[in-house]
Amino acid sequence: MTFFLTASFLVFLEIILLFFFSKIALNINLVDFPNERKIHKGHIPLVGGIIIYSSYLFYFLIADTSFEHKIIILSSLIIFFVGIYDDKFDLGVSERIFFQIVSCLIVVGFGIRIIDLGDYFNFTFYLGGFGIVLSCLTIIGFTNAINFSDGLDGLASGYILNCLIMILLFSTFGYKTDQLEPLYFLIILVMVFIISNYGFLLPKTFLGDSGSTSLGFLISCYLVYFTLPDNRHFHPILTLWAAPFPIFDFMTVFIRRILKGINPFRPDRRHLHYLLIKQKFESKLIPIYLVSLSFLSSISGFLVYYFLGSVHSLVFFFFLLVIYFLISIYVSRIDQN
Repeated sequence: MTFFLTASFLVFLEIILLFFFSKIALNINLVDFPNERKIHKGHIPLVGGIIIYSSYLFYFLIADTSFEHKIIILSSLIIFFVGIYDDKFDLGVSERIFFQIVSCLIVVGFGIRIIDLGDYFNFTFYLGGFGIVLSCLTIIGFTNAINFSDGLDGLASGYILNCLIMILLFSTFGYKTDQLEPLYFLIILVMVFIISNYGFLLPKTFLGDSGSTSLGFLISCYLVYFTLPDNRHFHPILTLWAAPFPIFDFMTVFIRRILKGINPFRPDRRHLHYLLIKQKFESKLIPIYLVSLSFLSSISGFLVYYFLGSVHSLVFFFFLLVIYFLISIYVSRIDQN
């Protein structure tokens, strides 16, 4: 009953904040404008991240959660406020990365870092000091992967749901279900936002950088936290399968930009969802296709791990990554042939 009451209150709070911040956003010009990369119509409030994060933060003020959970949410405050500033004034890439590194170092400093890569052929790969570097690269990489995917209604939020649900699934199969309650509430908050994102019954809003980066940071920290040796809910290899498509897209776009000699963090339309729009796919259906395929890939990767082991699961991940890369190149070159 307590769970139901808390969930109901958080949903009520989120809806109140939604209407409030939607009005405020229009008055202070915290809105997203259509441009050459964006296909939406009108000026859409960039407050989705604000309402999700504020509601989630309130939960931590009233709930008894672990110290590590509190460290993760508090360190993500930096990402959240930097994202709001970026939505309003457009920060440069170097400034955003700087604050992401600072947030990572706070989390890592409190012991939430990658200690090992798990067991492969009965051998555990311990990382020592390199685990600090890998932790920062992983958290920053996944944070930006979610941010990069925020281009169509329901896409980034769908990937976020993908990841949260898979963490719960992996943990359940690992017979470790403690400390997961915050994730259930975050799932509920994201689902309410998706309704708003599509403009159904609620004012239409976008996540904004404050939402995509702060939620990406939260989830990446959760993935690290739930694979700590002393708190291992699932094998570290499964972090790759929590939400594979944003990782595939991030790595594909990153590599293609480097090969073309341009800034890998510079926004463009090389993402698969933009390429599919160019090929006349219905923009409203693309997120459904991609998120569904990401879920399917997550389940497939987990099944390979469950029945064949960690090594086969890792090989399968890189196999699908290559397939995604080749499909992206093929789709981008259709009109050139």
